[in-house]
Amino acid sequence: MIKQEKTIYFILALVVISWGLNIVMVKYLTQSISPMLVAAIRMPLAGIVLLPFVWKKYGFYKPNMKQWGLLLLIGVTSIFFHQLFLAYGVVTTTATNASLILGLNPLSTALLASMFIGEKFNMRLALGILFGFSGVVLVVTSKSAGSSIGLSGWGDLIMFLSMLAYVIGGLFIKKLSATAIPTLVVTAYSTVIGGVLLNLGTLTMLGPSSYDQVHLSVTAWAVMLMSAWGASSLGTLGWNHGIKFLGANKTAMFLNGLPFASMVGGVIFLDEHIGWIHVTAFILTTFGIVIGTLKKRDSSLTPAGGSSVKY
Repeated sequence: MIKQEKTIYFILALVVISWGLNIVMVKYLTQSISPMLVAAIRMPLAGIVLLPFVWKKYGFYKPNMKQWGLLLLIGVTSIFFHQLFLAYGVVTTTATNASLILGLNPLSTALLASMFIGEKFNMRLALGILFGFSGVVLVVTSKSAGSSIGLSGWGDLIMFLSMLAYVIGGLFIKKLSATAIPTLVVTAYSTVIGGVLLNLGTLTMLGPSSYDQVHLSVTAWAVMLMSAWGASSLGTLGWNHGIKFLGANKTAMFLNGLPFASMVGGVIFLDEHIGWIHVTAFILTTFGIVIGTLKKRDSSLTPAGGSSVKY
């Protein structure tokens, strides 16, 4: 494994940890204000902080009409629907279950990427996804940490829709990357677009008076900023960099490690409990990462293009 690849793997590991904790942070914030308001506040904060970096590096970058169309689709799928379903999903399921459902991303990404954008789907990747998927299914279908297996409810279904919106948006980003638009521009512009749509949705569904509900403590605002700027902004940039060099399939495999950070965060901050099912699932998903990211020694690291958007 060459040095550059090791660096990318390290960055992706940090990103996944931040995203795992981000699920815990979002769940914490929904205890204070409406889930839709959480999403409507978080995403503009995440997008706005990136714009000065775009302007400094590229000036006032002007996408063409095709690029604007794809940016809009990304904003609708990977930001608006993904973040909306994420915020509402964590209200009715545990942070651990939420992260494990989002861990279905590798399976969905690999299948859709092989069908629509021509990425390779080999046996090694298939086995890795199989183990990761098995771990996700084990916990998602468990009623509680120590119980027998059974369906866990609407919250899990909403989280599945959140994951699916994220995957679809990632494929749009992959297509947009073929136009040579900078990754930073894609991240910033799509996040701002999604943030605007979330606020329009809030005004339509909850009304202008809903913003009067935003009375957060200093701690809650600190969590909001860490979620928006740390996990969403910086995390997405790191994730985009990974997809650019490793491809959508292999990068998505790292999401199998996301549940561990959420499990630990859920135990520490939300008083959630971890049982034998969660431990077994984590072992399976970790094994899936190892298999799915193994690479032949004589293979070279070549840019694959593309990017993805945040949790």
